[in-house]
Amino acid sequence: MKRVGIVGAGVIGTWHAARWRQLPVELAGFYDVVAGATAKAVEEFGGRAYESLDTMLAAVDVVDVCTPTSCHQAPVLAAAAAGKDVVCEKPLARHLSDAEEMIAACQSANVRLFVAQVVRFFREFSQAKAILDSGRLGHPGLIRTVRGGSPPFIPPSGGDEGGERSWFADFEQSGGVIMDLSIHDIDFARWCFGDVERVFARGLTDADAQLHSHALIVLRFRNGAIGHVEGSWADPPGRFRTLFEIAGDQGLIEFDGLAPAPLTVTLKANARRMNNEQAISVPGAESPLHPTDDPYYRELEHFLNCLENGDEFLVSPQDGLEAVRISLAAIESIRTGLPIYLDGFEEEAA
Repeated sequence: MKRVGIVGAGVIGTWHAARWRQLPVELAGFYDVVAGATAKAVEEFGGRAYESLDTMLAAVDVVDVCTPTSCHQAPVLAAAAAGKDVVCEKPLARHLSDAEEMIAACQSANVRLFVAQVVRFFREFSQAKAILDSGRLGHPGLIRTVRGGSPPFIPPSGGDEGGERSWFADFEQSGGVIMDLSIHDIDFARWCFGDVERVFARGLTDADAQLHSHALIVLRFRNGAIGHVEGSWADPPGRFRTLFEIAGDQGLIEFDGLAPAPLTVTLKANARRMNNEQAISVPGAESPLHPTDDPYYRELEHFLNCLENGDEFLVSPQDGLEAVRISLAAIESIRTGLPIYLDGFEEEAA
């Protein structure tokens, strides 16, 4: 049985802990620079609070990195040096050079690195990808996504918890709405349509000129298809929405997370009769109370299965790297007002 240690006992760390508790692993405990957060997580999920990262590394087989984005690099490098397989929350890193160093370290140490791009494990998204791969939509031409909610800047209410959550509002730590939110759909779009050639983006900002609270990103794929990725932290409190459309020359997939039947496929039954279409409603999760219907459970279960069987991860380290590259290119496009070609693009301007 694998022993799992979680680095970071904030919101996503405890989300992962709840899923690890349902899987055939031993949750060894937590390490966090915020001692109060660690103690609270241990009280709820068990294990022990490690006083140092080195102490935890000596006691576990798998390291699950759930720190703020800007703090991913150090624990991943330490885990690789200790020979431990790694789950790293998205984005893989805040900067491209950090992500490249993390991947190289894991490869050199012969440890497995899984980037937790959880959207690939949502049923509607994976079903849409399967339909697209089946060829039923014909030649792919367009993917459009929307993901929006209220800002994750929970005002400090006193104590360690409020301070820990405030990192989202720091652009240098989180990368703003593009790196923290839109990166989900950037990865999904690339999973569906392949490598991106160039990026053009525009964004609206709040009081912090660097913290884009609403962004529209246009992707040009190498296969000629177009992507529109819209992300927002400007929605009213309590509201969150996801939406996507995938169009080919023979059909359309539509998903709206607020609709009663969220995933719909419309196909041209006969290519010669343009108005002869067939609407197919694709069912979502069969049992929302079962743990396997939870995407966070499925991604961690997938990680364990791949470790045991030697299979390739659904999200490769290179996938995580490219999602970071495209996100940073979008930020650079907003900064400069220019389209950014990914060939030769290494890092956003300081």
